[in-house]
Amino acid sequence: MLIQWSPDLSVGNKKIDQEHQRWIEILNGFYEGLKSGEPKERLHELILEMLNYTRYHFKSEEEYMTSVSYPGLGEHKAIHQKYVDKISVFYEKITSGKMILSIEVTNFLKSWLIDHIKGVDQQYADFVEKQ
Repeated sequence: MLIQWSPDLSVGNKKIDQEHQRWIEILNGFYEGLKSGEPKERLHELILEMLNYTRYHFKSEEEYMTSVSYPGLGEHKAIHQKYVDKISVFYEKITSGKMILSIEVTNFLKSWLIDHIKGVDQQYADFVEKQ
C-alpha cells in the first residue's frame, strides 16, 4: 500500500473525504499493479481511471467551494487544472510509449495528493470551520 487514509487527511466534509479516500484507493491500485508487474494495458486503464476520477473529484470539490463562497476558489481551480494537465501529459506519454510507468511517477502522484489535501484543501476546510 502506498498511502493509507488517516484522520489528518480529513477536510471536515464527509463527501469530500470519501472522494479523497476513493482517490487513494485508485492510486494504491495503480501502485500495486506496478509492483506486481500487471500488463501495461491494465496500468494504462488505471492511470486513465485516475485521470477521470481526478476530473470528477475536482469538479465536485469546486462545486463545494462555490457553495460555501470560498474566496480562494479561483486560485484553487488553477492548481487543480495544473494537476489535471500533468496527469494528462503522463497518460499521453505513457500510452504513446514515450514514458515508462514507474515508481517515480507513482511517488509524484502520492506526494502531490498528500501535499494537496494537507495544504491547499485544508485552507478551504479552515475557512468553512471559521464560518
